Amino acid sequence: MTSNTDGHNVDAHVETDNIPEAQTNTHESTNNKDQKFPLPPREASIHVTSFPEDQPDISQQPVPSVIEKCSIYDIRTSLRRKVILGVVSAAAFLLPFCDTIYLPALSTIQKDLNTTTTLVTLSVSIYLIMNGVLSLLWGPITDRFGRKTPLIVALFLVTIASVACIFSPNIIFLIAFRTLQGASASATIVVGQAVISDIYPAKTRASATGIFFVPFLIGPVIGALIGGALSEAFGWRSTFVLLAVSSFVILIIVFFLLSETHQIFCKALFEKANPNKSIIDVALEEKPFIEQAWKPLTYLLDLTMLPYLIMTTTTFMALFVALTLFPIHLMQSPYNYQETIIGAMFVPSGTSMLIGSIIGGKLSDKCNQYFSGQRIPECRLIPSVLAAFLVPIGLVIYGWTFDKQLNPAGPMFGLIAISFGRACLLPGVFAYLTSKAQQDAAKVVSANTFLNFIGAGVGVAVAVPVEDAIGTGLLFSVICAINTFPIIIATILVYMKIRAAKCVVTPESNIL
Repeated sequence: MTSNTDGHNVDAHVETDNIPEAQTNTHESTNNKDQKFPLPPREASIHVTSFPEDQPDISQQPVPSVIEKCSIYDIRTSLRRKVILGVVSAAAFLLPFCDTIYLPALSTIQKDLNTTTTLVTLSVSIYLIMNGVLSLLWGPITDRFGRKTPLIVALFLVTIASVACIFSPNIIFLIAFRTLQGASASATIVVGQAVISDIYPAKTRASATGIFFVPFLIGPVIGALIGGALSEAFGWRSTFVLLAVSSFVILIIVFFLLSETHQIFCKALFEKANPNKSIIDVALEEKPFIEQAWKPLTYLLDLTMLPYLIMTTTTFMALFVALTLFPIHLMQSPYNYQETIIGAMFVPSGTSMLIGSIIGGKLSDKCNQYFSGQRIPECRLIPSVLAAFLVPIGLVIYGWTFDKQLNPAGPMFGLIAISFGRACLLPGVFAYLTSKAQQDAAKVVSANTFLNFIGAGVGVAVAVPVEDAIGTGLLFSVICAINTFPIIIATILVYMKIRAAKCVVTPESNIL
């Protein structure tokens, strides 16, 4: 850059007329052959070229950097993903914990509030039904407004409902606020599984889902164990005191430790903070909008999903009917156990849930890797359908040992089989469902939650009168048949999918 005679800044271009550099630096005139020194700059042959003032100075323009493409699943560290998984798992723990913490005291509540067995079990079933119904609303809400804010609102409502239940003067008041409790607690399972689909890729999603379901599945057992001891020591109302404190503590944890994970929102924030990077695996670019609450139910028309949704629903119904009737039978003759003992007797089934959830997730991911799982997603369902057969086996053992009033080890063993089978099938099914509809993961989860909890709620509501009419053994034989049929259908479909595709084993993979 030099200045011309007019004082304007211009770009100078030195033209040497193709003269070699040595000759331009040392001018040897024929008239002065002794001169060996470079000429001063003013005597050099300089032709100044001026760019028009309205043209940009190319030399000063920034060189555009190369845009680095990255995955939405790589924007967080492994530690950060584990923290998020831990937070949503803790929140999901509340859903079954709220339901089972006062199960050991159902007979005590019946006497204290001067009500019937049907109405006191209705306080259990209404909670489950509202879990299912409101999950249809939480799915679209969390897809539109993100994951964190709806979860905070839901936990606040759980806290309020728990406080109200402490002061229940009658069974109607208790049922009313159990309704609110169930409606708000359902957000924890919907948001939690949507978060997992946000931060974990399909190849590791089942393992993460298995870990997520550990607190969810042991919640019923922890609730019964702690609830039994609290009810016997301080009365059944103390269980709702613990629920209020627990939900408030988890609310604080979510507020401070959970960051937003919605993929569309995170993509926009990440690319704004990192202009030289672009996320390539988020399909939607526009801001999501809230849809009608019934939209998730459209996935029930997807015949590639429906058989597995039905299988999870029937097994969940069987599990909660068994869990609900377990303390009722143990408080009656010939057992006559107290609340603390009954709570402790839930521990083996809870342990089996914990183990089953972890094993189911690991095996599902292994099968997805061992076979050509990217081409045949049903491959990851092999452990799920095989484990599901434990549920009807456990139902027969549970029902007839109680019916014949045998040693309580019999129904405990049956409950262990039901719990393990149900826990083991879940991770693979949820990984399969969310992988098939990644951008609508929360809606798919909502549809599944709706079916699961409606089925469980109706099952618990009708179990007591049906048991009174036909007996415990026949009741659980009917539930066994209801479970066996969809499990067989799901197993056949998985087998046909794999065989039709001639699924290829990956040589370097190892299923063990």
